[in-house]
Amino acid sequence: MRAKLSLLSLSLLFLVSFCRAYAFDDWQPINPDELKMTADAAHPGDAIILYHEETADDMTRHRYVYKRLKVLTEKGKDRASVEIPFDAKYVGVTDIRARAIAPDGTITPFTGKAFDSTIVKAQGIKYVAKTFTLPNVQVGSIIEWKYTEYWDDWVFAPHWVLQDDLLTKHAKFAFIPMFKQNHYVEDSRGQILDRVYYTLIGLPQSTAIKTTANNRMELELNDIPAFEEEDFAPPADVLKMRVNFYYGTDKMGKPQEFWKNEGKYWSKEVDKFAGHSGAVAAAVSHTVSPTDTADQKARKIYAYVQKIENLTFTEREEFLSRESREKRTVDNVLEKNEGYRDEIARAFWAMARAAGLQAYMMRVADRDEYFFQQNIPNPRQLTSEIVIVVVDGKEIFLDPGTPLCPFGHLKWQHTSTHGIRQTADGSVALVPTPEANYKEAISKRVGNITINEDGSAKGSIGIGWAGEEALVHKLRGLKTDAAGRKKELEDNLKAMLPNGATVQLISADGWEDVEKQLSATFKVEIPSYASTAGKRMLVPTNLFESRNRQPFAHGERKQPVYFNFPYYLVDETTITFPGSFQMENLPQVQPVQTDYSIYKLTHSAKGNTVTISRSYAMAGIGFHQEEYASLQKFFGAVNAGDSQPLVLTSAKSGN
Repeated sequence: MRAKLSLLSLSLLFLVSFCRAYAFDDWQPINPDELKMTADAAHPGDAIILYHEETADDMTRHRYVYKRLKVLTEKGKDRASVEIPFDAKYVGVTDIRARAIAPDGTITPFTGKAFDSTIVKAQGIKYVAKTFTLPNVQVGSIIEWKYTEYWDDWVFAPHWVLQDDLLTKHAKFAFIPMFKQNHYVEDSRGQILDRVYYTLIGLPQSTAIKTTANNRMELELNDIPAFEEEDFAPPADVLKMRVNFYYGTDKMGKPQEFWKNEGKYWSKEVDKFAGHSGAVAAAVSHTVSPTDTADQKARKIYAYVQKIENLTFTEREEFLSRESREKRTVDNVLEKNEGYRDEIARAFWAMARAAGLQAYMMRVADRDEYFFQQNIPNPRQLTSEIVIVVVDGKEIFLDPGTPLCPFGHLKWQHTSTHGIRQTADGSVALVPTPEANYKEAISKRVGNITINEDGSAKGSIGIGWAGEEALVHKLRGLKTDAAGRKKELEDNLKAMLPNGATVQLISADGWEDVEKQLSATFKVEIPSYASTAGKRMLVPTNLFESRNRQPFAHGERKQPVYFNFPYYLVDETTITFPGSFQMENLPQVQPVQTDYSIYKLTHSAKGNTVTISRSYAMAGIGFHQEEYASLQKFFGAVNAGDSQPLVLTSAKSGN
């Protein structure tokens, strides 16, 4: 959203900005009690946040952040390394200041330089951060830092994330919205957004935002509990205590009416982008034949737009300004054979309609970092566009804006979510996208290994990925070169095999073919695969799961369980053991099946060769805490079955 300002207002804002920055420069007084604080029952953890302050000022387009932290243990000294995450596409970070206060009160200011770093979180999510390390930090030290975010002539109603991974003793948040004389907020459609809404998530019902006489909105809290991360949990920003602000109109009081109006405006934008384009007609005439069936037309047009250079997934993602993007049409995309993700989706839609197909645009909420909430009338929840095309009376959901995504498949972020779609009667509707299906994310792993008498093993492994499993790898491959792809595949396999395994990629195929699965073959060597005890040798049968452990071993679960997408694994492992050994037993594992999962493990033997066939499917993606016991039981059974070894006995005389 763009802020409209008068020339006089701009001059005044410069003065206000300077004054506020100067006031914020003051450090909080050093509290002797804080210096004396030690780790105890009242202050658990390796460190504690003593004070957290944020002021988001849309009048000056700045956000000021101040944190003060107490180091309580040796491990807590790691907090001397500070990360300041920020969205580099929209904001900058400046005026970083920091200092360390020793237990005796000695102050050591930070005089170094903060560096831009790319941080990789779980699930492969990346973000940019300013990073630096404070000097002279010891157990009992207080460390504190502050910085300022700034942006151009846009307003960003803040999202206060109140919880950290540490207990916060005291926090103070403030928001100064763009509401004063000669100032107003206008969206891209020319609507005047004359009020601010907010939602409180995860906070006690008694919590209230205080609004002062000058429209400053404030929240002050004490003893905010630490947020505990758990494996396979929904995105942390969905679960943490938070407050979301957004500008709006009186229409936002009724979410259903808001989404209906939002959809109408968006649909008009789509129509304007496509227009009555000669480039579309020309592209269609060169792509399809009048005698093609609806299915053939849809597939040919899909293949055509998939070949358009997708700027969202290249290093040129940000080479156009926002203003330039707003003026672009489908003609720009087709004539230059390049476009951004949503532009390519719209190009497919325009071409499909020009070819006589029924096609509808849909704008959806990606679910990789946030979940769509229908009762919150904030259009920024909707982040990507997909297309629905009708073939033989059936609606097929397509993802042409995602490169290398097969026809009829949606990237996992676009499944099991919601969005606004165009309808046959010319209106719009808020609807769900298709549910994610485990049969659309398949991995098949085939291993052939030979065990030596010393327990070492070597052999070959082949892996094939289809559907979403292939797409995940292919999209990562777009961000790197051949050497990077090779390293990723080798690292991926090493993570499955026992420690010390060496892996060499022999070949990989399917990286750039939309409809083809991705496959790879490897040579492997494992120094200590089997173990010996006297005349017996214990051979693991879980070649591909050797590093996996029961992921839900804890008796209690604080967060829901969340998998990005359902998946299906098919494994076949052939193990040849030395002729000097005889097989003592062939493990028998009972199959396990629930409403949302299956697990089956069988063994067959011939001579000194054993083949283990394993199939495993997880069909669900979200589980509440009350379902945890059932989920834990299933994974426990899988872990027990995978852990059954093959027992061999030496047949050598004298042993």
